[in-house]
Amino acid sequence: MARFNPARVAAASVAALALGTALAPTTSAAPPVRSSAPLDCGTVAEAPADAGTGEAVLDRVRVDDTWAGHYVGQAMLTDGQHQYVAYYDQDRALTVAHRTLDTAEWTRQRLATTVGWDSHNYVTIATDRDGNLHVAGNMHNHELRYWRTTEPGDVASLQRVANMVNPSLERSVTYPVFLELGDGTLVFRYREGGSGNGVDVYNRYDEATRSSSALLTTPVLDGEGERNAYAAKPRLGPDGRYHMVWVWREDPIASSTHTVSYARTTDLTSWEDSAGQSLALPITLGTSDAVDPVEPEGGAINNNVQVGFDAAGAPVVAYHKYDQDGNTQVYVARPDDSEDGWQQVQVSRWTGAWDFSQPGTLVFQVEVYWAPKLTEDGRIRLDVECQGEPRTFYLDGQTLEPLEEVASPPSVPAGVADLRSDYQHAGGPGELGTSMQVNLNDDSGAAGSFHARDLLPDVGEVRRDLLRWESLGENRDRPRTSWPAAQPLEVVVVGTKDACKDGGWQSFSGRYRNQGQCVSAVARQLGER
Repeated sequence: MARFNPARVAAASVAALALGTALAPTTSAAPPVRSSAPLDCGTVAEAPADAGTGEAVLDRVRVDDTWAGHYVGQAMLTDGQHQYVAYYDQDRALTVAHRTLDTAEWTRQRLATTVGWDSHNYVTIATDRDGNLHVAGNMHNHELRYWRTTEPGDVASLQRVANMVNPSLERSVTYPVFLELGDGTLVFRYREGGSGNGVDVYNRYDEATRSSSALLTTPVLDGEGERNAYAAKPRLGPDGRYHMVWVWREDPIASSTHTVSYARTTDLTSWEDSAGQSLALPITLGTSDAVDPVEPEGGAINNNVQVGFDAAGAPVVAYHKYDQDGNTQVYVARPDDSEDGWQQVQVSRWTGAWDFSQPGTLVFQVEVYWAPKLTEDGRIRLDVECQGEPRTFYLDGQTLEPLEEVASPPSVPAGVADLRSDYQHAGGPGELGTSMQVNLNDDSGAAGSFHARDLLPDVGEVRRDLLRWESLGENRDRPRTSWPAAQPLEVVVVGTKDACKDGGWQSFSGRYRNQGQCVSAVARQLGER
């Protein structure tokens, strides 16, 4: 996965999984022969000197020391004045901490589970309409590991919930995600089963009964016992609907990934394709709305499929595959009136290919973790990483044709993403992720393979709380013989002068005496005085 990690997925609990005849991928053409040359992304111009977010560091609050022997996703959630952090402590124990925003004092609660060497075992958190905290994590084909508070704001009241709905569908859980319906109903989504033979499950939570139930009686996506879908977290669009993209995978080897697919919904129960036609559940490979029918071994991979929106609110899907010469390239696609229903546009002009035909957690040479985002001038911005270097593509908002590729401008104020640790890891034969890295996550409560924090503040956003820690990278879920000492885990608050106003200065853990002092601190960092 990433060397710079923005901390890194669909249907109801199922009474019986529908099985059917395995369908072949939706195209008959053979995939391009992968280039034997290593991936070369070339060089791009540096970002302008004045590029950046216009933010300063407003506060730093230490949470604890955290495990640093390998990367695994950790989460933060800000709910009103309450802030929660779920992480693995210096002894690898899953721990949940709580504070109110006006203090630097944390209350911590260890939970009875510890992380091994698997980078899939991230932790994710959410609050319900009563303010109780829900925690799920440390699962990669494990039994359900889920906790819930009995008193809002009190992490000491966290209790293990052994089974949520159906024990037979909670024995091999991976990729937990929390979602929220329009009325605030909390929905928990996860994969039951393994790579190549799994199904996604959705459960909803009822505060009145303090229990969960199946959202549907059938899966949304079903691999028919032959494959499984890797779906990104449904993304709420400007049209008020959730938009979901996914790929299918035939077996545990990532190179068997194929067929970029799409569906949308208003309630997570009734789904339709990009033309507005109803999709019968479960959606299978044969009934999918294929954004791009990439063949197995065609260069697509799970995690690297994202959906954003253009100026008209239409979905824009970003992914990668091999071009006709077998080179790895980034593509975008948008619904149109063609026979296939989708316009596909090649964005990059790279040479060579990324080979991901190995088992285990991969070190990603290409990362498409950020959704295409509309800019104020009507272009579409697509941020990617190639060989660990952040790149930004600007696309024509009307045609999707690439206009330029530049080095990504800073997404956080100076110093936040700078590595502080001087640990040097020798590593053993074949060991990966041997360099220390900076990990950042947002305060959405989400983490893991299907979440990447927004690189830029939203229009009008004056404050962002980020979770920051340092660690070694992923090592394909294999143990190491040595590792660094635990590293500081901290909340870094960044923002503009407006974050100081209307009493905002009082929320920064007692750092400022008044609004003027807060505004002056921002001005100094931005070089204005």
